[in-house]
Amino acid sequence: MSRQRICSEGGAEKEVHYRIAVLGAAEVGKSSIISQFLYDRFNSEYKETVEELYRGQYNIDGIRLTLDILDTAGHHEFPAMRKLAISSSDAFILVYSMTDSNSFDEVKKLREDIIAQREKVPIVIVGNKSDISSNVSSVDKETAASIACVDWESGFVQASAKDNTNIVGIFQELLRLSDFPQPLSPAVRRRRMSMPTTSSSSNSIHKHSRNSCVIS
Repeated sequence: MSRQRICSEGGAEKEVHYRIAVLGAAEVGKSSIISQFLYDRFNSEYKETVEELYRGQYNIDGIRLTLDILDTAGHHEFPAMRKLAISSSDAFILVYSMTDSNSFDEVKKLREDIIAQREKVPIVIVGNKSDISSNVSSVDKETAASIACVDWESGFVQASAKDNTNIVGIFQELLRLSDFPQPLSPAVRRRRMSMPTTSSSSNSIHKHSRNSCVIS
């Protein structure tokens, strides 16, 4: 990631702006991960996403951090939108369901598409739905982590959007890979405490200010 600029005279305050694309097959929990991260909320009802852009803003040790988070379609009906998402983003979160091996195959394809267009960019692989115990079409965590960390040199996080497990850790790992080592969790907690109890989602950009390879 490289969208950084000094805002104040003398360099006392820095502003960092990252655009993150969240990609994966349909129904792996991409929107739920974003909802938990920004709103501390999980909706069990599935709603198909075409494309939505969210914004989170944080103040971390004198740095104003802005994350534009692009939620993408899980189906292949919109190849032009997916190609644009890849070309215009600074970093990527690739999500699969730990209960569906086909969704991990989709992550492999997405990574190939990203590398073909962008070469070396920060990528975090997320195994979602760790709260579900299933031996049917499941993805072995150790195998997935080895592929992500060793073969792909990416980050890997095992998470549960439903239980809000390691959700902040996903974005923290992405920032670590982007040479932004400051801890994100305190800023997220502070902003969540100051958020209103209800929020509108009618705008195309949803603005909410908040202030090892394997995470499991």
